[in-house]
Amino acid sequence: MIWNESILFIHAPKTAGMSMTTMLSAHLKGTVCVTGPYEALSESGRLEYIPGKRHETLLDAVSFFQERNIQLEQFEKIFVVMRNPYELELSRFAYLQKNLAQDRGKAQDIALEGDFRQYLANAPFFGKNPPRLDLYYHVDGVIPGNLAILRYEHLAQDIADHIAPYLEGDYEIPYENQSAHASIEDVYDAELEALCHERHKWFFEAGFYSRGSFSDPEAN
Repeated sequence: MIWNESILFIHAPKTAGMSMTTMLSAHLKGTVCVTGPYEALSESGRLEYIPGKRHETLLDAVSFFQERNIQLEQFEKIFVVMRNPYELELSRFAYLQKNLAQDRGKAQDIALEGDFRQYLANAPFFGKNPPRLDLYYHVDGVIPGNLAILRYEHLAQDIADHIAPYLEGDYEIPYENQSAHASIEDVYDAELEALCHERHKWFFEAGFYSRGSFSDPEAN
């Protein structure tokens, strides 16, 4: 998470969160706080690093701030980025195939075997299968009234429309931790789509994304 006295940014995984954190750290107005696996000090003293998970869900944020006598409702805005589940899973699969030491575990082992179908069927996401990425967008089924969901698909415009008033200086969106991957159209078939849908039902059932139409595996 990253915040100042006005806004809170929730870092949902595989949604340009590192790029957003870099931008917000440099350009948010006033004193800025950041949670994560940090053991660093800001030279300017403007940034305060607080040990944390980096990918706190909204419920995690509720507990974190309650310990500091802060309610989420006190922020003018809470921002979180959302990404098409079909592309998000392709991105994570490609990322795990980099075989980075910090990602050791069952999901990486499955990804390294190179079978995207087995990955969608069996890979946990932060220890959960099916994943619970919906927990970054609601608390007990309720989306906070001050939560603004930015779309990865047009992130630059959403930042200009919603976050820019809270920034100072000439900001740009850096792209960090990217993973090159094939397109949705080149990878998915009907079976893969069904597996992805099962992993991320909430995003489709809540109306954020429509289900895609893909051919049967035998037709590819």
